[in-house]
Amino acid sequence: MTPSRDATHGRTRHMVDTLDRLFMEHSRELVGYLAGKLDTPELAADLCQEVYLRLQRARLTQPLANPRAYLFRIARNLLIDHQRQARARPETIPLEDTTTGLACARPCPEADVCQAQRLACVRTCLRRQPRHVRQALLWHRLEGLPQREIAARLGVSERMAGRYIEQALHACRQAIDA
Repeated sequence: MTPSRDATHGRTRHMVDTLDRLFMEHSRELVGYLAGKLDTPELAADLCQEVYLRLQRARLTQPLANPRAYLFRIARNLLIDHQRQARARPETIPLEDTTTGLACARPCPEADVCQAQRLACVRTCLRRQPRHVRQALLWHRLEGLPQREIAARLGVSERMAGRYIEQALHACRQAIDA
């Protein structure tokens, strides 16, 4: 004996109403459970809505032995799916975040060319400087000698050695700026 179409529809409608009631009774508890496992309450609310959709899509033909456990099983499965997808996605950094920079072992080609041009400019500028001015800067910057030592090597006052260094730096800055 087969049930009539109206009887089947009536049982299905009753099951849908039961699932709606079940979700309404436990939705706050579900959101709380999901919020405890996720970063944002908004994401927990979204996943809770997904629980409802999956519950509606379930083609249950018989009453559930433990309806609350069934709801939380759906929520747990959604949570696991979400966490797997999050691990598979590359981490994103907001463009407005100025604290993080893009790490690169080598500078970009443009930076390499710019650096090479600056270095060539400084070399040309230093070749044009008098020998004692050039030497004072090289000793100071490359060898880290104090002005007193540079003055002794050049046979000038410490103040004059400082002026030589300053003169060479000023000339290099002007050459780079030009």
